[in-house]
Amino acid sequence: MLKILGRATSSNVQKVLWACGEMGLPFERENIGGPFGGNDKPEYLALNPNGRVPTIIEDDFVLWESNSCVRYLAAKHAAGTLYPDDLRVRADGERWMDWQLTVCSPAMVPVF
Repeated sequence: MLKILGRATSSNVQKVLWACGEMGLPFERENIGGPFGGNDKPEYLALNPNGRVPTIIEDDFVLWESNSCVRYLAAKHAAGTLYPDDLRVRADGERWMDWQLTVCSPAMVPVF
């Protein structure tokens, strides 16, 4: 089963949770980071050397960085729908994901 490490109050974790909800993908989530701590422990840093959330674990595969997690999960579990087959449509969506990360997110951090 997919495991998501990160607190639900993180906007980056929320992206992954939202994607899972859109795909109807079951998961377990563990509170890590923020007031819960744990993201500075050696066990977590061995999974994610940046010490940030989210980190996902699916079988023996570990991935971090929210947009990378969303892209991976969509490609694996929602090819042709949430992860479009048409490369131009997919690139357009990925452009907005990257825009959100570099332009929109820094302005939203104080809100969260």
